[in-house]
Amino acid sequence: MPIQTIADIAVLIPAYQPDHRLGPYVEQLTQAGVQHIVVVDDGSGTDYDDRFAGLEQFGDTAVLRYAVNRGKGYALRHGMEYIRDHVSHCRFVITADSDGQHTVTDILRMADALGENATGLLLGTRDFTGPQVPPKSRMGNRITCRVFQALYGQKITDTQTGLRGFATSMIPHMLLIKGDRYEYEMNQLIHCSIERIPIRTLPIETVYENNNAGSHFRAFADSWRIYRLILSRFFRFTASSLFSFVVDYGLFLLLNWLLKTYVPALNVHMSFLFISFVARIGVAAAIARVISATANYLVNKNMVFFSRATTMRSFFRYVVTVVLIIALSSGIVSSFNIGLGWSEALTKIPVDLLLFFLSYYLQRKWVFDVSVPKEHAEKMHG
Repeated sequence: MPIQTIADIAVLIPAYQPDHRLGPYVEQLTQAGVQHIVVVDDGSGTDYDDRFAGLEQFGDTAVLRYAVNRGKGYALRHGMEYIRDHVSHCRFVITADSDGQHTVTDILRMADALGENATGLLLGTRDFTGPQVPPKSRMGNRITCRVFQALYGQKITDTQTGLRGFATSMIPHMLLIKGDRYEYEMNQLIHCSIERIPIRTLPIETVYENNNAGSHFRAFADSWRIYRLILSRFFRFTASSLFSFVVDYGLFLLLNWLLKTYVPALNVHMSFLFISFVARIGVAAAIARVISATANYLVNKNMVFFSRATTMRSFFRYVVTVVLIIALSSGIVSSFNIGLGWSEALTKIPVDLLLFFLSYYLQRKWVFDVSVPKEHAEKMHG
């Protein structure tokens, strides 16, 4: 690896109650040529003073300490602030865990990869198929990756990796990402996916020592934080749909009553092809659907998908999607009713549930998806 590439990186290591491996790890990094290392003591307590004592003797290593445990996300942002203010001449930041999972060799490989291409976020991804991987880690990562891909359209093989690299010019954006504990790293992936910041991968060695006993990950509390974030967009989409239904139904009831009371001329039966309907009901339903659909479009665009797509294009595609979903629902339910004799009332529930997921996919992938403008991408990618 070129010496200049090593000099361009700052390695950030958040540490909470680390074991004996931290000191040798920092020493090995400096011996390999890494000049700038920032270790953040995330409130480990005085019992761990000996773990951090003497680290500053290794190269240009800074040890940042505070008394109260704040979480990995807070420690990462705290370290980034230090790099921004005191090691600003470095071009890249590489975050690594203190528990021995990220080898010095992989740190150097990541530095080399960033030197060749500094675009977006680079993840050091592990192979979860090996026998050394704890079953709960293998299964947890597999489920998380598939759910993340389904909801955000980004295929990532290791969402839990702490070995990540990016240009220092991205630090201001990384500091804006919320989450004080393990959920910060998932928020980072969500942020990059939404902002169309490229997420690239670099295969690394898979290390699990003593069944990963050194990890401070809390199975229930931290998993809840992470999955709450992953599913947050879909929850907002569901809430938006429920809101739209309430608006649609409420307006229909109100308009139908007003027309029945004050516009008796619309209380006539009309026929179209083989369908008979009351004009008043048709008018009330149409007005209510236009208003509720418009409200649903605005909420989805601005509060669910945070889309920068033009209104004209996205609204047209939204209308096409709504019409398609209605047509599919009517056609599938009718087909099952006519062909198999199934109850349309009972059939409509599972059909519309499946179409609800299809609607989410189409809106995420087609209606509100938009490429980031060139000038914005350059700013975000550094």
